[in-house]
Amino acid sequence: MIWWEKILVMSNLIELKNFSEIYENYDVFIVDLWGVVHNGEKIFNGIYEVLDKIKLLNKKVFFMTNAPRRSQVIENQLSVFGLKRSLYECVISSGEITWQSLKKKDYKYCYIIGPERDHHLIKGLDYQVSKDYKNVEIIINTGPWGFDDKLENYKPILEGLVKSKPLMICSNPDKIVVRGDRFVICAGLLAQYYESIGGKVTYFGKPYNEIYNYCYEKIPQKNRRKILVIGDSLDNDIMGAKNQNLDSLLVTDGIHRDVNSEKSIDKAKLNDLIKKKKITPTYYIRDLIF
Repeated sequence: MIWWEKILVMSNLIELKNFSEIYENYDVFIVDLWGVVHNGEKIFNGIYEVLDKIKLLNKKVFFMTNAPRRSQVIENQLSVFGLKRSLYECVISSGEITWQSLKKKDYKYCYIIGPERDHHLIKGLDYQVSKDYKNVEIIINTGPWGFDDKLENYKPILEGLVKSKPLMICSNPDKIVVRGDRFVICAGLLAQYYESIGGKVTYFGKPYNEIYNYCYEKIPQKNRRKILVIGDSLDNDIMGAKNQNLDSLLVTDGIHRDVNSEKSIDKAKLNDLIKKKKITPTYYIRDLIF
């Protein structure tokens, strides 16, 4: 990057110290969960105050997540974490969008890549789970079975499945996510490999349009200039906002944090990453605090 390009990128970025600097400018907040609200194990410090302040001004919060589970399942998880249901309108998940799509399909035999807890994505649907690679019409990919899994563990499965060319439904476009203090791989990484060996993939979730269209049906605010997207992923949250012509706030102490030091990405690295990906948020903040 030459010096004037770097200055241009930095000048377009607005750094926030606190969410209170901008929250009055918007009426609706589309908020990511993993990496912004919680880490898969607990709610982050400061989130309750943010949600309380939004509620006091009668503004709306919609949680939008690439979790491969139906919305009610995720709402139950948030309740276990201690998050009050009154603080948000609803959860809109890639798993819910996946289920709604599968409901309309005529496929019969499916192969599920994912842990048992995610098999509810075919509950109530006329699908039969096959363990035979040859007798598969559709692959439902919700992600690895274990938190310590690696892509290499799935290559033989994917290479076996691709021979009969079933369509893969990827219910979580994320390639990696932070759980606790660890980075773990997600369904998007498996889908990327499946495509690289000739397989066809349909993605549900951010940054793809279906999940936003589903969200808009529930939002009373039709003025997109009054909607703010909050997330920790440039590729999914911020790219999705860009595609929808929505303002966005990048939380940098999430998926883009320094893997080695486990610290938030510094300004220079953030600018380089934004320049490389050509995805620029409206604002950025270290973590979502009021």
